[in-house]
Amino acid sequence: MTKKEKRLQSLFSNPKGMRFSDLDAILKDLGYEMRQSRKGSSHYVYSHPEVEKLVVLVSHGRNDILPRYQVNDAIQSVRRLLEDL
Repeated sequence: MTKKEKRLQSLFSNPKGMRFSDLDAILKDLGYEMRQSRKGSSHYVYSHPEVEKLVVLVSHGRNDILPRYQVNDAIQSVRRLLEDL
């Protein structure tokens, strides 16, 4: 199992303790593009051309544990993407 596959598996199996840096890596591996809404803002918006739903993550540091609702939004978006592939 590759590192990318392990990260994706951890997203689905243990979303409670997901760190910003881990979810950022997962989304980028899947082809999501990240943009920061404003310079110095803590909001990061991820989009993918195949998925309508945007993923918004709020983080003040790379090692921040993300709130559950943000991780759940990312999971929904990733599942839609994987269904379409």
